Amino acid sequence: MDVLKRLNDAIEYVENHLCDDIAMDEVSRIALCTPDGFNRFFSYMTSMTLNEYVRHRRLTLAAYELRDTNCKVIDIAVKYNYNSVDAFAKAFVKQHGITPTNARLPENPLKIYPPISFHISIKGAKEMDFRIVETNTIVLRGLSKKFTCEPAERFPQEHIMWADHHEDIQNKVCTTIPGTWYGIWDNGTYWIAKPQEDVSSGQLDDVIIEKGKYAVFTTGSGGFAGDELPKLRELIFDSWLTDSGYIQTRDYEVEVYHLFPKSEKNKRYYEIWIPVEKQEE
Repeated sequence: MDVLKRLNDAIEYVENHLCDDIAMDEVSRIALCTPDGFNRFFSYMTSMTLNEYVRHRRLTLAAYELRDTNCKVIDIAVKYNYNSVDAFAKAFVKQHGITPTNARLPENPLKIYPPISFHISIKGAKEMDFRIVETNTIVLRGLSKKFTCEPAERFPQEHIMWADHHEDIQNKVCTTIPGTWYGIWDNGTYWIAKPQEDVSSGQLDDVIIEKGKYAVFTTGSGGFAGDELPKLRELIFDSWLTDSGYIQTRDYEVEVYHLFPKSEKNKRYYEIWIPVEKQEE
């Protein structure tokens, strides 16, 4: 455990000096190893170099400031150790896929990297597709079940509900699989739902996604929901919420399933929506 503490203390030093030059001699002193030894260990454990991690973290924090403040781009560039706006913009586009100016628009997605910490497993330092969405009320139709678990433990019961051929809930909602589906966790109740125009039956209940602000996270393409959604949720709650300055406003989560025909299953992807508000300073 002393080794883990030293490693996390070294990372804490890095995090506290993201706006400065990182002194590798100090990092290695805290970690009680040589600079080369620390760099080799870090690269082995995270599949990125420490320099890459620092760049990703600086550009993550810069993106937050662009979105949440009126600071000038040049001031943010200088703060995070870029010598010019052009160099900052080039690096920003490479990570986020959009310009610093476009990052100010809350609907545009960002690729953020939460801070890393060393445990029995490693948390953070994984790319996340993230954006803030201000949505109007969305009216859906679907069927629900009461779950007997905590939010993070719901996925096995979700799988049973989606795949239960005895109750055939999914087909009762819609007999056509490709399209957009919703899985909604609402304080212990889980819904399978579709937009009103897509449902196959009138024997369904209304379910509302309330108007408000949501943090939206997107998986990569081609995976299975049962694999991708639990991993994404773990990153959100273990890493993103602790770093972003946002808080979840209620026990409510929306899963959005973007499904395609079997011949195009490599295109399927999923989203998790979390109702949030910015913490007061």
